[in-house]
Amino acid sequence: MARYFWMVACLFLLALPACDGKGGGGTNDSVANEFKLDETGDTVLTFLMWGTPEEKSSVYAVLKEFQKQQDAKGDHIGLKVISVDSLNYSDKLQTMFAGGTYPDVFYLHIQDFFKYASKGNLAALDDYVKEPDFNVGDFYPALMEKFTFEGTLYGVPKDWTSFVLYYNMDMFDKAGLSYPDDTWTWEDFLNAAKKLTVDYNGDKKIDQYGFIIETWADWYNSWIMQNDGMIFDDKGNWVFSRGANVDKNAKAIQYVADLINVVGVAPSIDQSKQLGGGEAFMSGRVAMCMYGRWQMLKFKKIKDFKWGYAVLPQNVKKAATVVAVSLAIAEQSPNKDAAWKLLKFITSFEGQIYTAEAGLAVPSRISLVESDHYLKAPEVIKYQPHLAMNSSKEDPFIIELAYGKFAPANAYWLEVRQKMDEQFDEVFLGKQQAKDVILRLDKIINDIIEPQAIENVEVSE
Repeated sequence: MARYFWMVACLFLLALPACDGKGGGGTNDSVANEFKLDETGDTVLTFLMWGTPEEKSSVYAVLKEFQKQQDAKGDHIGLKVISVDSLNYSDKLQTMFAGGTYPDVFYLHIQDFFKYASKGNLAALDDYVKEPDFNVGDFYPALMEKFTFEGTLYGVPKDWTSFVLYYNMDMFDKAGLSYPDDTWTWEDFLNAAKKLTVDYNGDKKIDQYGFIIETWADWYNSWIMQNDGMIFDDKGNWVFSRGANVDKNAKAIQYVADLINVVGVAPSIDQSKQLGGGEAFMSGRVAMCMYGRWQMLKFKKIKDFKWGYAVLPQNVKKAATVVAVSLAIAEQSPNKDAAWKLLKFITSFEGQIYTAEAGLAVPSRISLVESDHYLKAPEVIKYQPHLAMNSSKEDPFIIELAYGKFAPANAYWLEVRQKMDEQFDEVFLGKQQAKDVILRLDKIINDIIEPQAIENVEVSE
């Protein structure tokens, strides 16, 4: 299912979001002339980002407004922007730090945060966020906590998303089904998926599937947690292949794989690669899919049918994976004060409006989420007016934040995740059982994780 494509789509979410995996490179040359930035000034900052062409233009508009406002204050700041394809962003960031060409301000995904914070590569931001006009209390506390390392804040959250269940309302209506809601269980989900899987012309080939799956860890981790399983515990210990977690995790992974290979309500991996997850939903080939808010960048263009989104179904418990992106300043930057001015503007109410209105991600500022910029996001409700909300309490993303879990905070998660995805390919292809793969993974992962991180693991039986 173009696993790594979608893995990074979420991973680098929020603009991360470079969700189609095409971020574009270079600096000012790849944006419209009206968004050209002045790269000279009293201070010149290097800004490292990723993003789709659509997002990139919007970010440049924010940056241009920043320069305009700084000019009005007599404090001109030049900006040199490096925009990297999301698939290559982590490598680019690592290369820049290793080579001593540090970006002053840069996107930092939560899954990279621990690595850079633990190595002392990030500037402390605690004193900066105390500025009265910044209003640090406007940010979701859970997000601020995740970009804090050993009591010090090193990243200001830019945006975030959980995974939700998108569904085709017209298909549900035709099948006589009630729409998904917060009472839905795995059983409810499966029953609906069966009724929504249809061979319309009787040729024994499915024309409409109930669901489409993805095969990357951030995606299937939601199912694992819903079955009370886990990959790492709260102390950062690898517990996926140990104790009671073995059966809990195996049941969750097998449940998802069986949607394809046993129940037949989801297309095969090869079919999914051809259909594309979001594209299959947009074309009416599947009734339900599971993604973050970034998919609204595509789904908002749908005119042919009504769609909605709901919290994920529950099993043993309610759970959802949450991913987030912050802006950080390199500790080695000689321009920290100027860098803060840029960071502060991008994460301001004004700087996050595009994120709210476009369907790119969920803004990190509570006041913006409570405004019509988000609740009645003009681009999102243009063809789907029923998606307008009166309160964030109605919003599945906000509801899930209360019980959602962030990606493991350790320096080896990206490599661990890649190994997990490789091993589970055989399960999703129907060639192996999930439990056998989980047990085999223990040695593979132990070879990655630092010895001290896997000592004294506590797993409840």
